Amino acid sequence: MDFSLINTFAGLGILTSIVTVWIIIDAFFPFLRPSKLDRYLETPDGKPAWALVTGASDGIGKALSHELASRGFNVVLHGRNPAKLQLVQQEMQATHPDRNFRTIVADATRFTHETLQDITSQIADLNITVLISNAGVGISDFRLLEQVSAQETDDLIRLNATFPTLLIHALLPTLTRRPSVVIIIGSLADYGFPLISTYGPAKAYLRVFAKALAREARIAHPDLEVMYYPVGSVTGVSHTWTEASFMRPDSSRLARDALARVGCGRTVVSPYWPHQLSELFLTWLPGSIMDVVTVDQMVKLQAEGLNRGVEKKNR
Repeated sequence: MDFSLINTFAGLGILTSIVTVWIIIDAFFPFLRPSKLDRYLETPDGKPAWALVTGASDGIGKALSHELASRGFNVVLHGRNPAKLQLVQQEMQATHPDRNFRTIVADATRFTHETLQDITSQIADLNITVLISNAGVGISDFRLLEQVSAQETDDLIRLNATFPTLLIHALLPTLTRRPSVVIIIGSLADYGFPLISTYGPAKAYLRVFAKALAREARIAHPDLEVMYYPVGSVTGVSHTWTEASFMRPDSSRLARDALARVGCGRTVVSPYWPHQLSELFLTWLPGSIMDVVTVDQMVKLQAEGLNRGVEKKNR
């Protein structure tokens, strides 16, 4: 019997087990660390700290605004519908009477460089220490690329990639004056799912952008924290109002977990731990299996969406 061969396989098995355990510990270690969000409540001049949340009219953005206000922040609410935004501001003020709120109306698909300059001028007098880039389109229908119009494609990329990048670029001089955090709400769809062939890549761009910006902060802005949150399916948003489940939390739960992950030591982390489990699964799934799984799953979701559309039409 060749004991050297047995010992080699045994060594490989032990090494594989150690690496696997380390990967799992590393993936979930951020959930053991307390939130450091309160760090951003402190400002050098003693003036109140403010957070800016894009896409705050409903869903995750609205829930994040409520959570930030409950944690002591005044909040600038961004949206594109002035009437809806005003109602949200009134709701926030009634719920959090000790906080201040402002609104910024801007269409993230029809913006210009002047729009960005106007946004920065509206908040120039505020201590913005938290910027949450949340504005984005929710995907409720699944289509091949050739079935999506050029205008829809352009709007989606501008909303999900161009607007966040240019807004962060415009606000960096403000954010880097004091300890600040930038949180970019992304999606697990950034792994390249079919039938959302522009949405996923736009989010993938944000993942890489956040990594690059976080590394630049290490060079020039050590007090700037940059985080990217790839989230899975969430209910209580404009395109999904089903009941919450283990893998599909409501927007309020996701908002609480998102703020709980601030200061966890990671640039990329799914704030809701079952979504982090999905992230781990997608990261280590072999490409050949990923192709089969994603195609099968997305075709099923497309069929479900079409069936819901037929049912709604027949009512």
